[in-house]
Amino acid sequence: METERYTVLLGDDSEDDRLFMRRILRRIPEIAVVKEAQSGDEVISYLSGLPPFSDRQLHPLPDLLILDLKMPCKTGHEVLRWLTANGIEGIGVIIVSGSSLPEDIAASLALGAAAYHRKSAEKEDQAQLIEKVGIALSRKRISTG
Repeated sequence: METERYTVLLGDDSEDDRLFMRRILRRIPEIAVVKEAQSGDEVISYLSGLPPFSDRQLHPLPDLLILDLKMPCKTGHEVLRWLTANGIEGIGVIIVSGSSLPEDIAASLALGAAAYHRKSAEKEDQAQLIEKVGIALSRKRISTG
């Protein structure tokens, strides 16, 4: 039986944080990062299929969006609002942020994020992120299965 493959779009303005996320995601063999976006606007352009992302063979819609909360141009919350306003469904979203403010967490979840994860280099926190990715992808399997 062939292993299911899942695509991930990383949206984070920090190159270091994207590198860190890639390292964590490499521990999940079923995942392929299809794009790394550096702003909320770039995330929206990718998801909209605007040039240079119009070829869906080269730039497929992701199964999962891992999205920084505090980004230039559009924040993670603005991207979540855009997803809802444009009827984009079927993409799990995990917000990652340095913020642990209850209002940031509550707003992210209220706007449709599947999970909220505080950025950390601690091994336990990395394991929690891997678990959240697995849960978000299992929800996708159930909804499309």
